[in-house]
Order: sequence, then C-alpha cells, then structure tokens
Amino acid sequence: MSLEIAAGDDDSPRKKNSHQSLFETEKTRMFIMAKFEKYRDRINFDTLRPLPVFLGVTGPSFCFAPDAFTPPSKKMDKSTVEKIRQRVNLNIAYFLTNYALIMAGTCVVVILMHPGMIIFSTIVYAFWKVHNVMVKDNIPLIVMEKDVGQYLTVEVRTKILYIITLWVVACYCLTPFLLATSLTALMVFTHAVMRDPKQVESGRALTAHKDNDSDDENDDSSGGSEVMVEKIDTV
Repeated sequence: MSLEIAAGDDDSPRKKNSHQSLFETEKTRMFIMAKFEKYRDRINFDTLRPLPVFLGVTGPSFCFAPDAFTPPSKKMDKSTVEKIRQRVNLNIAYFLTNYALIMAGTCVVVILMHPGMIIFSTIVYAFWKVHNVMVKDNIPLIVMEKDVGQYLTVEVRTKILYIITLWVVACYCLTPFLLATSLTALMVFTHAVMRDPKQVESGRALTAHKDNDSDDENDDSSGGSEVMVEKIDTV
C-alpha cells in the first residue's frame, strides 16, 4: 500500500507539469488566434488603399510627391525611436491590406521560383492524406499479398512521415520561407518608416475638397438649367 502511495506521489508532479504545459500551449494558441482574427477582419477590399495613395503619386504624370517619403526625424535624438514607432504603427494600421497583398505576392513569386518545394510538398501532403485515410477507415497495408502492417504499424508509419516532413521542410521549404519573409519585412518596414502620414492626410483632404467643389459645380449647373427651363416655359 505504501509503495502505491509513493508511486502516486511521484506521478503527481509530472501530471501537474504536463497540465501546466498544456495550459501554456493553449493560452499561446488562443493569443495567436485572437491576433489573427483581429487582423483578418481588417484585411478586406474596403480598406485597400489606391495605388497613388500608397506610393504617394500625384498628378497626371504619375510623379512622386516631394513630401511623400520623408524620414521620421531629421536628427538622431532620444525621441527618434518613438517617432519611428508611431509612424510604423500608423502606416501599418492604414495600409494593412496593401501590406498583406505585398506579402501574398512575394510568397507567390518565391514559391514559383522554387519548383522543388512545390513537388516535394505535394508528395508529402499526399503521403499524409493516404496515411490518415488508412488509419481512419482501418485499411490494412498489404503488399504482394503480405500484411506489411504487422511490421510497419501506425506509430512507425507516423514517425517515418514526421521524419520525411522535417527533411522536406529543412531542405526545400526553409530557404524559400526565409527569403519570402525577409523580402516582405524589408519592403513593408521601409515603406512604413518612410511614408509620411501627414502627406496622406493632406492628400485625402485635398481630394475631399475637390469632390465637394465638383458637387457644388454640379448643383450650380443643375440649378441654372432649372432656371433656364422655367424661363423657356414662361416664354
């Protein structure tokens, strides 16, 4: 009886540690999913900024505005880091959909540049798909009328597939992933740091002012036409 109690006491810390690790993992997963849902709801075509606004292009000649891209601070001091952080946060919040399209386009280009990754990833996906179907439907692994499943059990096949997957990820997927991540981070961070939010706001205000002027002109012209119609009717 004492041995059983001692064994139970030895197992209790392990169970507590396992429960704690599972709790931390679930907490991290929920945090990541919450962040993903938050940004996913903001990424849509309604928040997609026009290309002239994104690039700071003005006029019919599509030239860059002189104040479209400016450094966040003209001199290095204690407030430089805070100014950079504020500008990056503002631009990411405003151009989030544009940055998501840049990331998607970069990933597509990098993937097409590495056909080996596409081929081996497809093969690994097919292996996992067949393995899951066989396990789910309890299909025996028979080769040349011999039940190979006695030697290659489900656990062994799963471990083999994990090893193959890790090998494909390390040899064929790691380099494209790092390349796509680096290019996306470089382009997004450069634009977020250099794009001046003041120029964006001034451009939006100017566009709104032009729209109001055009609406007023349309109202004036329609009012004038109504007056002309009334005069013709009276005549």
